[in-house]
Amino acid sequence: MKTTYIPKGMEVSHMSLTTEHLVVDGSLTITGTLKAKTISGRGFVEAGAVSAGGIRVDDLKAVSVTCKRLCAKRAEASQIFASEGVDVSCFLGADRVVTPKLTVALSDIDEATADETIHLPPKKRGLLRFCLASALRALWVRLTAPNEDEVVDAEYEPADGHKNVYQIGAQRNGSNLERRSGETNELSA
Repeated sequence: MKTTYIPKGMEVSHMSLTTEHLVVDGSLTITGTLKAKTISGRGFVEAGAVSAGGIRVDDLKAVSVTCKRLCAKRAEASQIFASEGVDVSCFLGADRVVTPKLTVALSDIDEATADETIHLPPKKRGLLRFCLASALRALWVRLTAPNEDEVVDAEYEPADGHKNVYQIGAQRNGSNLERRSGETNELSA
């Protein structure tokens, strides 16, 4: 296993970097592409394009991010594609975010495509406490939110094309049988 480590207080710059595990406690600047299985640390990562399995850093700035899971205190990118989820505890700035689960405190996102979005109040918390708070919030929403199939407090008018369906139901109940059958004949003519 190849691990690249950048210690605290050190600033490193490369054109491109490919490694299995990257630990950044200092500052890393990549002008091109950064590829790794995992990126972690308490430092600052700046790159053109980032491709990784899991990203868990304090600060991330990139043009494009493609990963399974992104956990950061602050993240700024033009495009973020995460197949499992995005968790940002302080601020997320992006033009486009595509992920199944998005958890943020403060954000400036132009376009977001997410199945589940959780906004937590901005507080000073570490990444572990932030992930725990987002998991508890998601569980609370699942337990207390109304069923998605059930319509709540909505006025409903059947579309003209589906009017016969409701008229047939009224005929079975025996209310206004003659008037309903007349309406059905007008629609079929």
